[in-house]
Amino acid sequence: MPWRLLEENGRDIFRNLAIEEALARVNVESKKKMNTLRFWRTDSAVVLGRFQCLHKETNIRFCEAHKIAIARRFTGGGTVYQDKGNLNFSICADRREDYAKGTLPELYKSFVGCIAEALQKIGVPAEFDEYRSCIRIDGKKITGTAGWIKQGIAFIHGTLLIDSNIDILLQCLDAPEKQPVYLREGRTRCMESKRDIVTTIHREVDSPPSVEEIKTAITNGIKEITRDILILKTLTMTEIQHSELLYQNRYSHANWNRGELVPNKDLS
Repeated sequence: MPWRLLEENGRDIFRNLAIEEALARVNVESKKKMNTLRFWRTDSAVVLGRFQCLHKETNIRFCEAHKIAIARRFTGGGTVYQDKGNLNFSICADRREDYAKGTLPELYKSFVGCIAEALQKIGVPAEFDEYRSCIRIDGKKITGTAGWIKQGIAFIHGTLLIDSNIDILLQCLDAPEKQPVYLREGRTRCMESKRDIVTTIHREVDSPPSVEEIKTAITNGIKEITRDILILKTLTMTEIQHSELLYQNRYSHANWNRGELVPNKDLS
């Protein structure tokens, strides 16, 4: 069955994250799964993993002063910074397909590893790190990844630092002590990010490929491991409606994105 290729749907981080969750959940409920590769970008934002606490991950005051959005995705994993120099990729695959039957680490190795190989073919010395399920250049990280497996669907998404502002990234993700405390759904346990050295493709490659060249390389890589073609399409009406409901009920609310503010409490 041909894969569907989805391109960007605007730069709003909250609506884009609603679309991500809608893609996964609509396919879970559908008898006819839609294998999908999606590319999207966003304006400056910090994106928390579902099980993380804002005050442990982010310099809240810096983000607010520089109008950097603070959002939360529906998958786990660590906090990432995104801007227009970052390319997001999302893969939604039917678990009945041979290439989508493994565990989450195995799926990272297949799909994220495929992206690393695709980058190599266009002159980027990328290597897949099986231990951290990420892509590196000369030991430095250029991706963040997260995944979700449920009821016949494998969903993997990640970031690719092409020309992001690393200085801003480092300041956003340097959480000072004694910040206001935010708890996710009332839980005091916070899953903390694994710190790493990051870089961008532009910093490491003398003649870096364009964003379109990178997209084409990744698309070709997906073709190779799935042995299917990819056809440029759009979201279905059901996905659009589901993403709008998710946006209205979840992603547009501070309680979801930041968590509940705990007055006069310090858990740093």
